[in-house]
Amino acid sequence: MKAELPFEITIDDTRAMPIYLQLTAAIKTAIKDGRLQPGDIIPSERVLVEQLRIARGTVRKALQHLLEEGILVRNQGSGTFVAPHVRQSLPFLESFSEMAEATGGKANSLLIAFERRQPTRDEQTLFQLTSPRAEVVELSRLRKINGIAVSLQTAIVPAELLGPIEDIGESLYLCLEKKGAPVTRAVQHFSAAIADEALARHLSIGRNEPVLLVTRTGFSHDDRPVEHTRTWCVNEYYDFTIELHRKSRGEDSSDGN
Repeated sequence: MKAELPFEITIDDTRAMPIYLQLTAAIKTAIKDGRLQPGDIIPSERVLVEQLRIARGTVRKALQHLLEEGILVRNQGSGTFVAPHVRQSLPFLESFSEMAEATGGKANSLLIAFERRQPTRDEQTLFQLTSPRAEVVELSRLRKINGIAVSLQTAIVPAELLGPIEDIGESLYLCLEKKGAPVTRAVQHFSAAIADEALARHLSIGRNEPVLLVTRTGFSHDDRPVEHTRTWCVNEYYDFTIELHRKSRGEDSSDGN
């Protein structure tokens, strides 16, 4: 019994467009239309060859093209999947869950570490902690979209704002909002980093592979700092967009002399 394709693909060998590009376009359209979701598996080369009656080399060329564009991702031993994409339009402030949902995915997390401890001197200053009994919570989670790991995040929050780990749920921002300390603005910094052995293992990437490090400090009412996070992102899964405006002459501080 032949395996059936999960979405319709029409190949027309009379068209001027090369067949591999027709297959590429069909998969892109299925993703755009929602017939393929982030994390969905793509049929194997054998299934595509049998069902579409095209050469294996043509199928391989199309899939390789989509892999290089970051539209698909290949997990060794598991197959080829639709890649998750986390898109954030700056300066809009969104949680990871909100960004995942906006791109048609479902966010979920794997707890890596949870520690309630004394703050460092820098953390005391950052969170304006004056009590000698003040503590912070350090929370590390592997962030996933439809089961695919896209980033590793470590968040530090004043302990008074968080209860037991089971109370946090999927969204730290929603938890802080319920505690009366919603994140209303944040300062975000982007830098390059290299995956060490532990990070590479968690994200299923190569050791020393470049990743994007996003450092964010979130502020609540009265400009109170309530969270400091570091997020190591797999580059091909993230897309940050920022709208820039050129200064008018009236905004230029120079006097022109």
